[in-house]
Amino acid sequence: MEPRFYEQADYIFEEGEEVDEQIFVISRDPRKPINATGLYCVGFKYSKDRKYFHVKLGPKTIIGGYENLFDKRAEFTYKALMHIDAYGLRKTKFKPILNSDPEYKKMMCQYILEYYHTIVRMPML
Repeated sequence: MEPRFYEQADYIFEEGEEVDEQIFVISRDPRKPINATGLYCVGFKYSKDRKYFHVKLGPKTIIGGYENLFDKRAEFTYKALMHIDAYGLRKTKFKPILNSDPEYKKMMCQYILEYYHTIVRMPML
């Protein structure tokens, strides 16, 4: 796991971009209230020059888990709304863990698939 930090208005992943890691968003900054860090939004390109953001998520969520696990490109754009503390887990480190334990892989795939479709994709559509 590698630390990741994003500031307000930073793009975490752009629509169509290759996703080589999953980002675990945490609420870590002890100087700030619990809800003052980690907020980000999910959106898509509305036109060539405009983007539309709809779903807002925060700490204790995963960015890029679906794309990373199923070898997909980013379907949506992820943008930080405020400072984000996170940890990144690269695909090259995560895949061997999944391949060594088929039961864990099945459980993780089921969870990530349900999370992505329920929390991210369905509200966006």
